[in-house]
Amino acid sequence: MAPLPKPESSTVRAIYAAYEAAAESWDSLGISVGEANTECDRALWFAFRWCTPLEKHHGRQLRLFQTGNIEEDRLVEDLERIGVDVYGQQDRIRLVGSHVRGKCDGKAMGIPEAPKTEHLLEFKSSNAKGMKEIVKKGCKEAKPLHYGQVQLGMHAFGISRALYLVSCKDDDTLYAERIEYDAEFCLRLLARLERIINTPEPPSRISEDPEFFGCMFCKHKPICKAGAWPRVNCRSCIHSTPEMGGDGHWSCSRWAKPISFDEQKEGCPTHLHIPTLVPGEQIDVDEDAETITYRMPDGKIWVDGATNAA
Repeated sequence: MAPLPKPESSTVRAIYAAYEAAAESWDSLGISVGEANTECDRALWFAFRWCTPLEKHHGRQLRLFQTGNIEEDRLVEDLERIGVDVYGQQDRIRLVGSHVRGKCDGKAMGIPEAPKTEHLLEFKSSNAKGMKEIVKKGCKEAKPLHYGQVQLGMHAFGISRALYLVSCKDDDTLYAERIEYDAEFCLRLLARLERIINTPEPPSRISEDPEFFGCMFCKHKPICKAGAWPRVNCRSCIHSTPEMGGDGHWSCSRWAKPISFDEQKEGCPTHLHIPTLVPGEQIDVDEDAETITYRMPDGKIWVDGATNAA
């Protein structure tokens, strides 16, 4: 018989609960630069279209996020301690009509390897195993999401070099890598992101195999491969379109108007699911009645329509 696990301390439980009570969940207005180099187009599309339920993090995870923020401040102090001028922290990154979004950790002058060259700063922390991989392979190969984030940051600010600075959570080892701006990489990535943003239906799956390793821990797997329903909001509606005017705007063809962030979250009674998000077979469309009819896996007929429209 396996030994019974020790009960968690009431004090620890209370601390974690306090983090959870104070936590806020929100949808990103666009594709995060930190996720932009994700391998799967479909995953980026689901996130951009707010299809998947918001993640709820355990108190321990929330505390870990805060630890990362504290470490960023410490790394800034480390750089300033050796005479580096750090500025521009949290400057906004806006690309592809402002639908690709993020903030930089900072910019710097006086980096010892090239003191007269402006650098974008990107701070990360890692456990010992991850750190070993980064040291061995470098950012591009070991951490492709970090590499994409750094490249898009340099592109957004017109900077040709970045300092990728990583601290090890286990032993405080530091790793620094200067990364050169890769215009070809950025242009290819931005073209890919623009295609994903302007695609009205989910892109192809990265794999049709339900046990494909890359999908095993994906938060979008239930809707992508298990027939889960999408969240109801403007972005999962057939009438909505992301506009490329430069401010991350969306519009509604049903009401012929721009739709604000709050309106997008709330949706409206005329919501019609993007058909490929419905876990059923589309069998009819009535444009006058504004309905789409589906045969569901159990054989029942379901009509998606504006029955409560004003």
